[in-house]
Amino acid sequence: MKKEKAPLHGNIVKTMMIGNTTINFCDDCIVKTPEELEKVLDRFHAAGWAIIEELVAKGESV
Repeated sequence: MKKEKAPLHGNIVKTMMIGNTTINFCDDCIVKTPEELEKVLDRFHAAGWAIIEELVAKGESV
């Protein structure tokens, strides 16, 4: 399988390995304003609810 690299636009501040996967954390992804933070939290909230709804649809307990 071909490995693809995402374009980096900042400095790598931390690198982690999980199995065969390398995860780079860049400093350009830091939330700088309250509005940006609100958008991030809204996306987390929406993702969480999507997971819950999928589990409920499958009949699993949440």
